[in-house]
Amino acid sequence: MKFLKILISWKFWLNLVLIGAISYGLYFFIFNIWLSSYTNHGEAIEVPDLKNMNIKEATARLESLGLTYEVDSVRFDPKVKPFAVMDFYPNAGFKVKEGRRIFIKSNPRTYAPVELPNLLGKSKRLAFTQLKISDLVIKDIIYEPDLAKDAVLRILYNGKEIKPGTVLPRFAKIDLVLGRGLMHNVPMPNLIGLDLQTAREILKQNFFELGQIQFLGGTNDTISGRIVYQFPLTKDRYDQGLPVDIWISTKSSSEIASEIRALDREYKNFKDDTISGSLFNDYLEQNKVEKSVVEQPKVVTPRETHTPPVEQPEGIEIE
Repeated sequence: MKFLKILISWKFWLNLVLIGAISYGLYFFIFNIWLSSYTNHGEAIEVPDLKNMNIKEATARLESLGLTYEVDSVRFDPKVKPFAVMDFYPNAGFKVKEGRRIFIKSNPRTYAPVELPNLLGKSKRLAFTQLKISDLVIKDIIYEPDLAKDAVLRILYNGKEIKPGTVLPRFAKIDLVLGRGLMHNVPMPNLIGLDLQTAREILKQNFFELGQIQFLGGTNDTISGRIVYQFPLTKDRYDQGLPVDIWISTKSSSEIASEIRALDREYKNFKDDTISGSLFNDYLEQNKVEKSVVEQPKVVTPRETHTPPVEQPEGIEIE
């Protein structure tokens, strides 16, 4: 029994030694023989200094060393040459295995392009803010007559109109066309002799509204008829947005001369003053009233006489 115990104890320690030897052998084989062979026998490649190299030169250098790379063009820096390496990782001098990927950041050729934001109909202040955020520069501001004062009507680049979403170079200079709003005291265009459709277009171009349409000579023909009178009159000063009345006729001016003279009396300027038809009428009415009012002497009736009777003293006769 005692011998058996010794034998078992001896075999236990022998097995323990064998297991340790096998484990060490496997560890040595994996980490010193197989892994070393798999990783090119422990050979390391030192990352070269790529700073300020041209990107083509840098990638060619990495390829010659058996290294791969990934290039990213960052935001353009005008202080650095185009296509120059600005940064890379791992850093210069770092030892890596063959085939390791090197991450490179290079300066692009120029600024990245930007899209024109949708500014149409937006206020001038909002348009300025959005253009500044988009790195676009306002070159000129052009005003055109329009109801929407200071609203963006169009956008121009190099003299040509462009639409929202157009890709432009960063810091490109653009022109904004803004609404000027309606103007006051604007000279009236001449509509005499025009057909109705042409007159509508001219009034629209000058931001006037078409008012009442009346006819002279007994016919209501708007197709062959021509404008023979307008109010306000040609070259009169008028505010944009207000209506303009017109008279249309198919007859010659000599045939409707009396009717034209009647309109002149009603609407034409009085002497050197610019007086509209309504003011002219007011002026005439005022003159009529002033002429009809004549100051008359006040007539005192007997009832209005309050002279008290004179009492006569006794014994005196008054003739």
